[in-house]
Amino acid sequence: MVGCDTAERIGADGREQGRGGVLPRVALAALLWLCAPLAQAEVDLLSGAQWATSHERLSPAEALALDYRVVESPALNLGPRQGWLWLRLRLDGPALDDSAEGEMRWLSVRWPYFRDVRVFLRDPTALPGTAASEWREVREATEIGGLLDMPGHPGRLLPRFDGERELLIRLRADGPAALRLTLGSLEEERANTLVRYTLFGVYLGAMLGMAAYSLFLMLAVRERTYLGYAAFLSATVLYIALRYNILTPWLPEAALAVPPAARAQLAVALMALSGIWFVRRFLRTQRDDRRVDRALVGVMGVALLSMPASIWLAGVLSFAIVATYAVATVVVIVWAALRAMRRGFGPAGYLLLGWSVFALAVLLYLAMLLGWLPYAGWLMVALPVGSLAEALLLAFALGNRIRHKQREETTLARERDRYRFLSEQDGLTGLYNRRALDRRLDLAIAASLRTGTPLSLIVLDTDRFKDYNDRYGHLAGDDALRCLARVMQANVREGDLCFRYGGEEFVILLPGQALAQATVIAERIREAYRGNSASELGPGGTVSLGVAQMREGDTANTLLARADAALYHAKEGGRDRVELAH
Repeated sequence: MVGCDTAERIGADGREQGRGGVLPRVALAALLWLCAPLAQAEVDLLSGAQWATSHERLSPAEALALDYRVVESPALNLGPRQGWLWLRLRLDGPALDDSAEGEMRWLSVRWPYFRDVRVFLRDPTALPGTAASEWREVREATEIGGLLDMPGHPGRLLPRFDGERELLIRLRADGPAALRLTLGSLEEERANTLVRYTLFGVYLGAMLGMAAYSLFLMLAVRERTYLGYAAFLSATVLYIALRYNILTPWLPEAALAVPPAARAQLAVALMALSGIWFVRRFLRTQRDDRRVDRALVGVMGVALLSMPASIWLAGVLSFAIVATYAVATVVVIVWAALRAMRRGFGPAGYLLLGWSVFALAVLLYLAMLLGWLPYAGWLMVALPVGSLAEALLLAFALGNRIRHKQREETTLARERDRYRFLSEQDGLTGLYNRRALDRRLDLAIAASLRTGTPLSLIVLDTDRFKDYNDRYGHLAGDDALRCLARVMQANVREGDLCFRYGGEEFVILLPGQALAQATVIAERIREAYRGNSASELGPGGTVSLGVAQMREGDTANTLLARADAALYHAKEGGRDRVELAH
């Protein structure tokens, strides 16, 4: 249970971290102002009280014979324990606060792990020798009103009494046994409960807000990793709500039949399953780090098997199982993030920081549950504060992951375009190759049919190229082909495409150009090549060209065949000329 001392610590953390806006600071200041008098009004009862344990269920009279020890601090922490815990203390009503004598007070047991809480008040009017009737059980109040009307609320409304009275409290432990007892007025407890719900509401709003944002990102970028993040945040909220008895009033009867500790342990299993699923996808361990992935899958398997065990096994044993895989979960995830950083995965940095903070909170909280650390308010809120800090850091990690993914996709797109270009480029001339012609000619024909614009094609071939190669050498021949490629590119429009069809044969694709315009371009290329093809390796050459315009019923093959036939006629007609297809 989170009291006002807890609220003060949460508020202090908020003032240190909440520099992002004025409204959160004002809200926290108002909350602290509300909590300050309540923290002072409550009275801690455990200091100086006595405690004892038993393995059997005893009556109050029988419990008086137990070996009691003195509680030397405001809180008691016995670690995991199964059995009954007895507390023996004396109350002096009028001396406890400044309220009117005889006012009813609320006794609060600030720990939700106990399955059964019974409070017995000694009746000083009982006759000697009637020990069975000396102790009267303080029943649960049924009509208190407000937020205190909830099943299993850990507290009792004490009856009015004067003078000093002896009190026995019996608690059934089935897991970690730690508690703090406070006594205050009913109004003070209502205010404390309101503070607890308010703090949880702030926590719930922040966590579910980030979960909703994650789901929005999942839909926007179509990445299921964010679903795992949202599921982990929701499971964490569920655990906090169950652990602090926030969710109890709204649970169905079937859920209330499950022991509170088992409900919380089931929520821990959901946290482990969703958290590991999220981390596996985020760090891509299945692809990039199989060793870590096997460890993560192993912890998931243990968490899955622990879910029925949490219900059917004894509380201490199931708690030990849950505590073991909870530690294993955070340790393996931190290890996975470290390995991802070492292999250069940038977004793992925020993930490592977030899970390190959460791991510290989990380890501190478990150390308290195991009895290694004293029961303290700041340790009780370590998990909510740690999970909220982790959620914020994981939000940064997801943002970094989006940027990283976008950079990867941009790089892949560039590489894909580069490899496509290289696969469609002729290595000698730098023009498109035959593969590119096959694809782009089909696209150009489809576009021409769709828009109703003309499409023309020029097929050209250098004259007597074999003789030129034999006489001046292959280097001179290559130089002549490169020269023809430069001439072609210099005499076409932007958007016209030049291809090396094979050997010394070339093709020019002219979208939007009719036969007359294509003929002008062909003549310009013929004349430019004849005047510029000479080099230090050999004299200039000539080129023959065939021109065709797409007509109704043409396909890529028929259009090329008609242009090629026109080229053949140009060769037959004496070379160094342009012929039109019919």
